[in-house]
Amino acid sequence: MDNRMQVQNFQDDFDAVLASDEPDIDKLAWAFGRITDDIISFARNEIEMATAMHDGDAKVRVQIKMETIKHARHIFATSYQRITGRSVWDE
Repeated sequence: MDNRMQVQNFQDDFDAVLASDEPDIDKLAWAFGRITDDIISFARNEIEMATAMHDGDAKVRVQIKMETIKHARHIFATSYQRITGRSVWDE
């Protein structure tokens, strides 16, 4: 799937979520989860590429970026659970 199709699929999904009757906090959680999932997936691909190219510096930079996003997800998940009493996603 090319990048334009991925963007359009995300936009279609996002529009559907926005139009739903879900509470705004759940819409926010969906958007944050979807975006950060994509970033983490892309980072994993970048790590594989850096590993294959024996580029240790690039690999470390991407690993730091990925772990930072994972930490932000953890902070969001903790806040979401404290506010709603529910888990935001399974990790």
